[in-house]
Amino acid sequence: MKAGIIAAIAALALSACSLAGPSDRQVLVDACVADGEAEATCGCITDAMQKNLSPELFKKTAQSVGRDKKDMMTFVGELTVQEQLSFSSVLGDMFACSLSGGKAE
Repeated sequence: MKAGIIAAIAALALSACSLAGPSDRQVLVDACVADGEAEATCGCITDAMQKNLSPELFKKTAQSVGRDKKDMMTFVGELTVQEQLSFSSVLGDMFACSLSGGKAE
């Protein structure tokens, strides 16, 4: 009986995870790949954003660019000045990812 309850709880937890959909990181990587970049480069760029942007701005980026399919330049242009400054601090890392084929230097 106890094992059945634990199995049911585990199954429920796993199904809840699958209903949540892909992570913010994954939707950004997927959007980047869809724009023609290599997956390694996209992973590097997304990691740089996740590391350097606030969690709120990273989530907002994933929603707008990854899920809503908004163009990155349009999205950044619509941000507040403070949010744009946050993005500008990531540009060096993002550029390094593109030049190195996916490895930030």
